[in-house]
Amino acid sequence: MRFPQQFKNWLFNTPGVADTAIFTGEVGRAAKRADEATEREGLAQARKTIKQLAADNKPWTGQRLEDYLFSARVLAGRALAMVPFDTQLLAAATMLQGTVVELDTGEGKTLVGALAAGAHALNGRRVHVLTVNDYLAQRDAAWMGPYYGALGITSASVTAGSTPEEKKHAYQADVVYVSVNELGFDVLRDRSRTGPDQAVLRPFDVCIVDEIDSVLVDEAVVPLVLAGRARSELQGVDVADFVRGLDPETDYTVEPDRRNVSLTDAGINKAEGRWPGVELYSAAGTPLFSSLNVALHAQVLLQRDVDYIVRAGRAQIVSDSRGRVAHTQRWPDGLQAAVETKEGLLKTEQGEVLDQLLVRDLVRSFATVTGMSGTASAVAEYLRTHYELDAGRIPPHRPCIREDLPERIYATAAQRDAAVVEAVVAAHAVGRPVLLGTHSVAASERFAADLTARNVDCQVLNARNDALEAGIIAEAGRKHAVTVSTQMAGRGTDIILGGKGAGAAAHGEVAALGGLLVVIAGRFHSPRLDAQLRGRAGRQGDPGASVTFSSIEDPAANGQEIQGLELGSSLAGDADDAGRVTRAGVSRLLDRTQRLAEQERFTTQEISWKYNELIAHQRRVVLAERDRVLTVDAAALEPFEGSEHVGRLRAALGAAELAGICRQVMLFQLDAHWSDHLALLSEQRAAIHLRALGRQNPLDEYRRETIFAFEGFLDRAADSARESFDALEVADGTADLLAAGLRRASSTWTYVVNEDPFGSQSDAAVKWLQKKLGK
Repeated sequence: MRFPQQFKNWLFNTPGVADTAIFTGEVGRAAKRADEATEREGLAQARKTIKQLAADNKPWTGQRLEDYLFSARVLAGRALAMVPFDTQLLAAATMLQGTVVELDTGEGKTLVGALAAGAHALNGRRVHVLTVNDYLAQRDAAWMGPYYGALGITSASVTAGSTPEEKKHAYQADVVYVSVNELGFDVLRDRSRTGPDQAVLRPFDVCIVDEIDSVLVDEAVVPLVLAGRARSELQGVDVADFVRGLDPETDYTVEPDRRNVSLTDAGINKAEGRWPGVELYSAAGTPLFSSLNVALHAQVLLQRDVDYIVRAGRAQIVSDSRGRVAHTQRWPDGLQAAVETKEGLLKTEQGEVLDQLLVRDLVRSFATVTGMSGTASAVAEYLRTHYELDAGRIPPHRPCIREDLPERIYATAAQRDAAVVEAVVAAHAVGRPVLLGTHSVAASERFAADLTARNVDCQVLNARNDALEAGIIAEAGRKHAVTVSTQMAGRGTDIILGGKGAGAAAHGEVAALGGLLVVIAGRFHSPRLDAQLRGRAGRQGDPGASVTFSSIEDPAANGQEIQGLELGSSLAGDADDAGRVTRAGVSRLLDRTQRLAEQERFTTQEISWKYNELIAHQRRVVLAERDRVLTVDAAALEPFEGSEHVGRLRAALGAAELAGICRQVMLFQLDAHWSDHLALLSEQRAAIHLRALGRQNPLDEYRRETIFAFEGFLDRAADSARESFDALEVADGTADLLAAGLRRASSTWTYVVNEDPFGSQSDAAVKWLQKKLGK
């Protein structure tokens, strides 16, 4: 791993190897000085030093950095009753050089982020600390607030429940905590403002990202969407009843990795019999073919209590990287509606996309980006390639003594689950606390039922009860506790041996039992998610252990990406009476398939980014024009200078009111044309893969058509604005914008578009057509 040259002595003798870490230089001296200062100089000296640092706006290096770390240690101890570990000071110093740090679970990432944010704010920079949800934004801002107060800087938090005025005030703070989604939504709202004073955001400067690999890697190309009521009624073909009547044995086939389902020739014939006169693989049949594929995916591949839950009459997506309901997420409208139809729910209101923003574009708009995570090193190359960020590991302040036991692999999922239950029952019998990590709501509830049948009381932490997570996690480390959970990433709460607030005796009693046992029931799609679960044990030098139970039937061992690796039914013959596979090297093969699966996800993300980067460039062109119209009266008037209507309206309304009317007309048409442009590009992308049948590169063709579609955009918007302007009538001293057709959406809403988990529907069409045509 690469680090700035001036910090090489702070980190590792051997880069990337935590066991050979040394701790020297300014950080070590600062720690020693802080300990002495607590007795001799105290708080007054620390405050004096901070004032001097705030008046001297220079880079955080050398003596200046040492002075800050010295003061930070004293002030944090007094303000928060938390004296930073040496490793936390090291991590903050590293982040101040722009390097992403990896810190183990329980090593105090929240305080590290505050130490780095405080230093940037003292230099007069505006800092956004991005979290994964509103709860953490609110909690961390309140928790770290006294430290910022001791530095003499302001801090605040923004949540989805904040009013525009509250947000505007909060964003004025030196350090503001906000979830990445909510910040993106505020960017979209500011982009659609119709007056210069309506903006709630200030220009971006410094961004510190918590769980940075989750945000910048897993969610990098997730579109945040601002939508409004459609100007015309959306039409669709109801195919749900037809799809429900299809025979899985003859009418469609499911690929081994369950990422795609396709109609067979028999299914195609049934569909063409149901809709006579339509050939599904013709241009005229493409809309029906797409609707059939969407409905089929919803019916066959999206599973209730795995991919989503039904609650309060709504289908709510479960995040596969966090195990919680993604409250603001929905699938692209067609797939979302198909799932709601499948479950007999009222369909979510649909409309037209007014604007959208990728998480990757949001973060890249900051001048300085850094962050922290428990698993950043695993994606160091990705961060370097896509964000020009270095990443490296900071050693724990106490050596990790967690025992990671050999993986146990079984022939079938049923045999694996039986072994998991036995392991949990055995640990519970001696009083050892257990955290059982599962993949889905359904799996967590199934294990909970099996354990209850064995007289094991357990707490379930999943998407149905995520509001109770803090209380559940607080008790997960007590003696005899069994917690069955979906993914633990981004929970923001540590599992403390003996339970939260437990005394030394309770802690010691559980430690004597071996500490927390983490049981992973099947590998996750990413090795980082497995590592995050394991990291819940062995916190801050405590004893603990982890063990993974896998099966040959798991998705990680059964997908198309591992064909040729000899993983499959042939291994069942190597299993013992309990179904445990004994052949050597199988675990290494699973490692490989898991890495291949994650690499495939990265490749899919990269392709998606390439489809969106040109749109982002075009949006910047439109935003520049929009800002010009918003702030310059002459720019607002330019498109209408040749109209005879200008003189009449100026006489009737006055110059100032005329400029305001021209601004509203021009902004409306810029926004309407941009919404139409996005809709056109969405349609083009849905069909562009058909070009592969003609041996054309779909991405190149999409880019070509995107450029062509944008040519003359600003001129077309100006032409439409002139037409609307000429249609304006003045009544009682007011221009009637509504009568001229300038009606903005009466309601708008924001949501996250969860990427189609199975790929583009046109991809499925291409695969079928290629098969049909023998290509």
